[in-house]
Amino acid sequence: MSIGPGTRVGRLKIRVDRLVYTTITMVSVLIIYDGWNHLSFWGVLAVIMGPMLAIFFSHLFGAELGTRVAIGRPLTRPERRAAFVEECRFLIVLVPPVLILIVLSVAGVSYGHIIQVIVLAGVASLGVWGGVAGHRAGLTGWGLVASAAYGLLLGGLILALQALLQPGQDPFQQ
Repeated sequence: MSIGPGTRVGRLKIRVDRLVYTTITMVSVLIIYDGWNHLSFWGVLAVIMGPMLAIFFSHLFGAELGTRVAIGRPLTRPERRAAFVEECRFLIVLVPPVLILIVLSVAGVSYGHIIQVIVLAGVASLGVWGGVAGHRAGLTGWGLVASAAYGLLLGGLILALQALLQPGQDPFQQ
């Protein structure tokens, strides 16, 4: 059984598993990186986008390589395009942090505070996805609440682990 390749959220056909682990990767990188207030807007944008683009390219390479092994021949241009379209859908995870960066930068908020907001939004999104999964599984009431809470708990655990492992002197320092 494939992990959710046909999942739809509204009109979007997405891979929730990829959104979740890409969000976790992004949150981890943002927590560990130290020196936000020494960067320009473009530097902050690069740190946000870099890990996600790396994941995208690794998935694209893996999908093309896996398909090539399965069919036993080089891919045609339409096959490469199909792999690209399939893999680029999860880049939607870039939209919220980039929008937060743009809006809060225009409002004059420091990059350190902007990153805190992005990290908390990432953790909140894990709770949302936990709730979506619970809802799709037919949970109601406390079961649905527990499903969303599980996503939030995972996000909190990631925050705690990353804060402990952060190479800087004070996690979330300003």
